[in-house]
Amino acid sequence: MKRILFVAPEAFPVKTSESICNSKVAHSLAEAGYKVDVFTCSNITTYPLDNKVDAFLRASSNLTIFHVNSNFQLSRQYSFKKNLKNGLKNIAILLRTGYWYNGISIPYGILSAIKKRMKDLGGMPYDVLITRGFNTDYVGIYLSKKYNIKWIANWNDPYPVKRFPAPYGQGYDAQLPYFENRIYNLIQKYADIHTFPSDRLRKYMLKCFTHIDEAQTMVIPHMAHSGLFPIVQGTKIDNGVFKIVHCGSVGKPRNPENFVKGLSRLVEGNNLTGSNIKCYFVGNYDNNLADIVRDNGLSDIVELLPPKGYTDSLSFISTCDIALIIEAICDEGIYLPTKFVDSIQCGLPVFCVSPREGTLKDMVDKYGVGYHCDNTSVNNVEDKLREAYEDFLTKQLPVIDEVKVSYFFEKNINLLFASIID
Repeated sequence: MKRILFVAPEAFPVKTSESICNSKVAHSLAEAGYKVDVFTCSNITTYPLDNKVDAFLRASSNLTIFHVNSNFQLSRQYSFKKNLKNGLKNIAILLRTGYWYNGISIPYGILSAIKKRMKDLGGMPYDVLITRGFNTDYVGIYLSKKYNIKWIANWNDPYPVKRFPAPYGQGYDAQLPYFENRIYNLIQKYADIHTFPSDRLRKYMLKCFTHIDEAQTMVIPHMAHSGLFPIVQGTKIDNGVFKIVHCGSVGKPRNPENFVKGLSRLVEGNNLTGSNIKCYFVGNYDNNLADIVRDNGLSDIVELLPPKGYTDSLSFISTCDIALIIEAICDEGIYLPTKFVDSIQCGLPVFCVSPREGTLKDMVDKYGVGYHCDNTSVNNVEDKLREAYEDFLTKQLPVIDEVKVSYFFEKNINLLFASIID
């Protein structure tokens, strides 16, 4: 039985979208027969814990979770005293490691915990290292260099934040400070395989990782897990109302205004009311969203609801008819949003308001899982909403089942990992 060292600052407890993605992978690898030790941060976020999903994903005899005390993290409070303390911490880490960049205290603390575990076990017990997300780079570089362990580095987003595409960052060719650039080059030197949730993100990152080639990469999508079905399924009521739902944060740069305008045109042009169609925004949104909804005459159509825990969000999604995904306006959509896999998890088709060319359009075209419209065109939003509404009335909305979208479920993802682990 191969032993995996799984490093993910966000994994357990299950709180954020990042932790949900990573905990699913750790659980599934353990259930596939690998011995998985997860090193994660105990208090890296203030999001509420999702007890039901968290309990399910922890439940594997092959899975051991080590919660790294988050006291080593730099304080996010800003004052002269706090800034001085943070600076002294970074100087101490620089003297011990030779590296300095904002956030290095996190991988440094994780590596310290791993070293202690290895000492208890009498040496390097692991066959494979999997790092997931930011703040894992120094761990991978150190262990790969010292022990020659196979390192699989996963990137759910471009790395680092500065190299996000506009409007989020400065693009793939953004200049990095000395120490960050040094880390960047060492990642390319020591990581054996790089994994990405979408092909477009892989191609984008290959513009950044100029010292690796495509043969060292693999696309492994975010996971929908069949074992979560009985936990998250809500009761759908067929009352003739077309229910659209968006769960999660929405606001600039993921601006919902063009979608709201397209919805308003559909409602006005077809004399629809809240007894025909409803749209729910669940989560955090800009303060002006209520004004946009009111100004477009949708107060009886659109409801703005507060955030829900992950299980409750999925349960609510599964009572609706279609899952709305809104992306930022940009030249190309390179991301695979976790909202997309959440909709598959709930058996719902998607309605993607996203770039004309991008991963979501690719997924809709390839798997027939819903509708895509150009997020710069109110007319296109209206046209696609009309198509979706007519399909609802004639009971022809796309059907989502595990066979049709098996690419996103744990069996296929375990096979993809096995091909690079074994």
